[in-house]
Amino acid sequence: MTWTRRKALALIAALPPAAAFAAYPERAIKLVVALAPGGPADTAARVFAPYLAEQLGQSVVIENRTGASSVVGTESVVRSPPDGYTLLFGSSSSFAVNPAVMRNLRFDVQKDLRLVGLVSYTPHLLVTRTSLPANTLAELIALAKAQPGKLTYASSGAGGAIHLASELFKREAGLDIVHVPYRGGGPAVMGLLSGDVDLFINDASTTIENVRAGRLKAMAVAWPQRSALLSDVPTFAELGFSAVVSSSWFGLAAPADTPTDVVARLAAAMARVFASPAYQAQLAKLGLEQFNLSAEQSSAFIKTEFDKWAEVARSAGIQVD
Repeated sequence: MTWTRRKALALIAALPPAAAFAAYPERAIKLVVALAPGGPADTAARVFAPYLAEQLGQSVVIENRTGASSVVGTESVVRSPPDGYTLLFGSSSSFAVNPAVMRNLRFDVQKDLRLVGLVSYTPHLLVTRTSLPANTLAELIALAKAQPGKLTYASSGAGGAIHLASELFKREAGLDIVHVPYRGGGPAVMGLLSGDVDLFINDASTTIENVRAGRLKAMAVAWPQRSALLSDVPTFAELGFSAVVSSSWFGLAAPADTPTDVVARLAAAMARVFASPAYQAQLAKLGLEQFNLSAEQSSAFIKTEFDKWAEVARSAGIQVD
């Protein structure tokens, strides 16, 4: 190492943190998506990343690190250097569901990650196979109550967000329906389309095309407002089940000790991305919706989600080792 380089590094080390990171970002940023390629989290990240890169003036490279319902990818970011160059594009599983149901997590999301902000979400949608003799939520509930233990519901995996959302509906409607876990959302949809299961609560963004094509019947949206993409489908609240609110949502986070000015730069860049009409148009096309929450509102939203899913997990006896 040359004397000049040693001197420069010594000067940087002597600077206060804000000054040391004044040039951030100086190289490409890695955006870790903790769920599989092609799923809602990956889709949302790949829409978001180019716009973030444009605002930061550096490449944003997506790395899918899958495993254990997003635990592997999340932990890889927790253990990364807190320099702003490895970020988590996490999901509701990362931030709220896993901490609510998993006993042996080796990290604490609240303490070991620093939230930059929430990015986008897709409401959950209750759909059924077309051959099921029910065309409304009321008819579906009546059918299930007339045949306790006979109807089945799919999930993308035991202990995941979709499983908990289904248990929330099951509890609020007072139903005895049987859980059939699949290895991912894709196989679960195929099980529904083939008639192997009766109903499925899933991301609207990945279900809407099958509804529009008449391959599945939509019963209700699990969100306070109707979806603009399925404006004729009522919300659970409209049908008397205001507690049935669920979605798959995504946020940007950094390791906990990431400098405040780096997090502030990322947050400012996110705000500019959200203001882009082109970005908003891409979200709408994919069935995703944009969050518009302050940092305080985002933290409150995550806490509410954690508390809700922890309570649902306890009442349903769901726990993952």
